[in-house]
Amino acid sequence: MRILQGTKVVEAPPSWREGISVRPVVIDLGAGDGRFVYESARGEPSRAYVAVDPDSDGLGEYAFRAARKPSRGGVENATFVVAAVEALPAELLGLAALVRVNFPWGSLMRGLLAPETGVLRAVASLGRLEARWELVMSYHPDHDTGAFNGEPLPALDFAYLEQALLPSYTAAGLLVDEHRRLSADEALAIPSTWGRRLLHARPRDVYWLAGRISNQR
Repeated sequence: MRILQGTKVVEAPPSWREGISVRPVVIDLGAGDGRFVYESARGEPSRAYVAVDPDSDGLGEYAFRAARKPSRGGVENATFVVAAVEALPAELLGLAALVRVNFPWGSLMRGLLAPETGVLRAVASLGRLEARWELVMSYHPDHDTGAFNGEPLPALDFAYLEQALLPSYTAAGLLVDEHRRLSADEALAIPSTWGRRLLHARPRDVYWLAGRISNQR
């Protein structure tokens, strides 16, 4: 498994999983620049946070910040993993107490919106026994024309969510306990650089989904 050590991409040590799992693990899939993981790790040292994204350059800034001394803002409970949802490292499987996805884009977004069984099962595969998952997402085909490759999908609204997403998510092992639209203040409070760029560009509906990962998948 490839991780960022400061600004360098290196192989994780063989004992990495054992070392990180002494605390509840939160995995942020499609982490972008890793800001959510870095800020969450600083605010909640009792948990271990893992950012997962295929773009090592994008993760670089916050991985570098995390690697600094604590007196300069460094944190020891944040890891930055270079990997795509289509090829998740074995070290991550069944590890997380919570799987989080914030404002997905690209192939991850399409997989969650289509929805594609492979992507949904990949998300579910990260969770340990009785893990939870949370998803924050916004999409409208008229405004988000560059969100992913391929044909546009229907706008994300309550009707599409309840008719298309919830049944597919449940079938893939992502049981939905809660779904609602976030207020603008709630959405902006999420420490996501990409999310804030989207929200400042134009008013948009942002949806929150949360639930349990089924053990029978």
